[in-house]
Amino acid sequence: MKKIFVLLAVAFGMTACSGLIKSENGSQYLVQLEAEPIGCTFLYKLESEVSVYDSDDARRYLENRIVDQARPGNAYWITSQRTKPNEWVIFGPERAFVLVANVYDCPHPNNVRTAKDGGPSTVSVSVPDMSGCSYGTCY
Repeated sequence: MKKIFVLLAVAFGMTACSGLIKSENGSQYLVQLEAEPIGCTFLYKLESEVSVYDSDDARRYLENRIVDQARPGNAYWITSQRTKPNEWVIFGPERAFVLVANVYDCPHPNNVRTAKDGGPSTVSVSVPDMSGCSYGTCY
């Protein structure tokens, strides 16, 4: 019975450690892009390394770092992500997440076209000659 209790306590302790990093200073308004944006201004490249249990916490840490910069931007694209082992760790995460992101300033961050979307599309519209028409009746 004691072994089951210990296992449940360890499992609860491990799940309680996820979601430790919270959004700060408006970082929840940043837009994560899936590819390089089109029509946005590149500001800088940022690398963050954090020892956490969850990849979502590592992404949230990156977002908090972006809003703490002098030119925070409003959109970012994670160009690379990897983990590396933490050496000499007794308690805590065994791995550190390393995220590299490009930060952009976009005029409309919620409607950004990216290179993955195929870029801007050209639409040609033909408008009929309505010079001899009035009130919907053409002569």
